[in-house]
Amino acid sequence: MEPRYGGGSIADVVGSVCDGLAVPGAWDLLDLGPGDRSVILLIDGLGHRQLADHADLAPFLTCQQRSVLTSVTPSTTPVALTSLGTGLPPGQHGLVGASFRLPETGRLLWPLSWKDDPPVAQVQPESTWWQRADRAGVAVTIVSPRAYRTGGLTRAALGGGAYQGADGPGERVADTAAAAGRGERALVYSYWEHLDRAAHMYGVDSPQYRAELVAADRHAEQVAAALPPGSRLLVTSDHGLVDCPDVVDLEQLPPLWQDVQAVAGEPRFRHIYPAPGSAAAVAQRWRETLGDAASVVVRDEAIADGWFGEVAADVRDRIGDVIAVARDSARFALPNQDAAASSLIGQHGAMSAAEMEVPLIVA
Repeated sequence: MEPRYGGGSIADVVGSVCDGLAVPGAWDLLDLGPGDRSVILLIDGLGHRQLADHADLAPFLTCQQRSVLTSVTPSTTPVALTSLGTGLPPGQHGLVGASFRLPETGRLLWPLSWKDDPPVAQVQPESTWWQRADRAGVAVTIVSPRAYRTGGLTRAALGGGAYQGADGPGERVADTAAAAGRGERALVYSYWEHLDRAAHMYGVDSPQYRAELVAADRHAEQVAAALPPGSRLLVTSDHGLVDCPDVVDLEQLPPLWQDVQAVAGEPRFRHIYPAPGSAAAVAQRWRETLGDAASVVVRDEAIADGWFGEVAADVRDRIGDVIAVARDSARFALPNQDAAASSLIGQHGAMSAAEMEVPLIVA
């Protein structure tokens, strides 16, 4: 399924909340209404399909669900968080994958491990809604693990306001509630990573995943109960996940590498950068070699179909000239390039409903 930018995706959440906070330029695309104290809790990996399949384990989240949004393309954390924070599709903010090539240097950028090189402003120069709200006098706080404070992705997606490092569950509940009570108007972002980790490592119907879903539900309920009067809590996610036991080792398929300079992305969504003039031939070889396991398209086709939203001129060449999107339960492994990601049973990044659909919960 394709992302619903402009009225039904996670890129529309913070702008809609900011309209309710009277931030100039904001537009309530999701019809959330006014609210002077809003907390956005992002539970990483909380897909709508997985929540529906395990509704008995998450009664608070299930009962409060308002609608279903889409993630972005690719449906992966660094891309989705930057769309959440900026309100822009990937083609505008420029983070187009779990890894992607910067054409000006030819280097691959891995946003999850990004620090200061290259400078954040060169890669993602757009303002975030957190910055706009801060300039409008809203008390903006980011409540997230201490280890993420100085990351390049944090500055690209969450820049603006005060960063409150919090690691333990109790710390996050208390710090989120305190932040929601600051000033006359408050906007708080809070992050929960444990569900995503369990899904990646053990699968979306594993005992570990089920236990973490119970914990996430309880955490959201605790946050809601701790907030000061007049607050509202919105819970959403960056993507869902699927179990992918069918491993396709790209490194063991020589035809795929003819005329190819680099492959980036992640196991469910691979950006392919061929030698100049060879995109059509490379795409055909990937189609023939991968068969029904993949949907292989050239960049112009993906852009025309709206995968990345409107694409800025300086972002276009970050997208692979050829893109291979995994189907069903396949994952495209690169053991010598991203061994950890390639080894995980739970995956995301592609365009299945299980990966693309996320809940919008309003308490």
